[in-house]
Amino acid sequence: MAKDMKIAVFFPGIGYHCDKPLLYYSSKIIEKYRYEVVKIVYKGLSRSLDEAFQGALEQAGKQLEGIDWAAYDDILFVSKSIGTAVACAYAAQHGIRCRNIYYTPLAQTFGFEPQPGLMFHGTDDPWADTPAIQEKCAEARQPLRLIENVNHSLEAKDDIQRNLHILQDVMELTEEYVAGTLRYRELREEEICQELFGGFIRRQDVVDCWRREEGKWVVKPDPFTDDWTKEDYRFLVSCLKNTARTGGYVYGAFYCGALKGFVSVEPGLFGGGLKYLDLSCLHVSRELRSQGVGRALFQAAAAWAKEHGAARLYISGHSAVETQAFYKSLGCVEAQEYHQEHVEKEPYDCQLEYVL
Repeated sequence: MAKDMKIAVFFPGIGYHCDKPLLYYSSKIIEKYRYEVVKIVYKGLSRSLDEAFQGALEQAGKQLEGIDWAAYDDILFVSKSIGTAVACAYAAQHGIRCRNIYYTPLAQTFGFEPQPGLMFHGTDDPWADTPAIQEKCAEARQPLRLIENVNHSLEAKDDIQRNLHILQDVMELTEEYVAGTLRYRELREEEICQELFGGFIRRQDVVDCWRREEGKWVVKPDPFTDDWTKEDYRFLVSCLKNTARTGGYVYGAFYCGALKGFVSVEPGLFGGGLKYLDLSCLHVSRELRSQGVGRALFQAAAAWAKEHGAARLYISGHSAVETQAFYKSLGCVEAQEYHQEHVEKEPYDCQLEYVL
């Protein structure tokens, strides 16, 4: 059997066929990566959503008959509107494990337990309620790219230039997902939201921690699991938005279009001689730890801090042995000056600095 066989199947919407912008340009991207491309075509669908779904599913099944799914190393389903439900239902019926790009999913889509993928939704979509889509994505741990004030086609009314920019952004994210590449970039305040963290896994299972006793650092057993609740994510989003809004630095690592790591540095020098800037967050999703992502994020934060006048980067670091080993491998040492607000807020953290 040939190696690296790849197939992409396009499931369009009722009135959004494969020659429309989202599906047309995404197919061009996918063809560039040497996928075999199959485009479903519907005929004579009912105006009733439920009947249209059944008809689209039946037609898709007939057009995909004879495909040996087991022969492919990579299966990608690209879907739009009702096609997102059809793609999920078809995959479930045939036991197909696939990657997915969902353009403007409907609430009905989530009834078929969508497999992991990248979702796009516009807040002015008359066919899908935004709070419902947000809630369902959160429950399914699906990354969601939320685009403000655009419709079911991800377009803004009478704003051609904005529509071109939106299409470009969506296609860039689409290509990241298709290629499976890791990309780093600064985050803007307006894109920081809870949905951004749909594919992020904070969980950290801690066994041993560093503790300061009688002036010396010692390792002590303190097993616990560190994870974030919905409220923790809400607080995180508010903090990161504030950092970006006030002139700080928020920088992310994206894998397959989903946020998998981020770092933030607060604006405003402090300490003796105003030499410190505060690295307030650095986290990597569980599945990508120990692969260099954290190091790349830290180095980007350090470069930004140096450019903005700092001599040292301040870190109030998690006391877990693994976390401290990471910071020490970068050259971080115990801080010469302690930031009292950090000490009071997280008394078990290790107060560190990095010379720029």
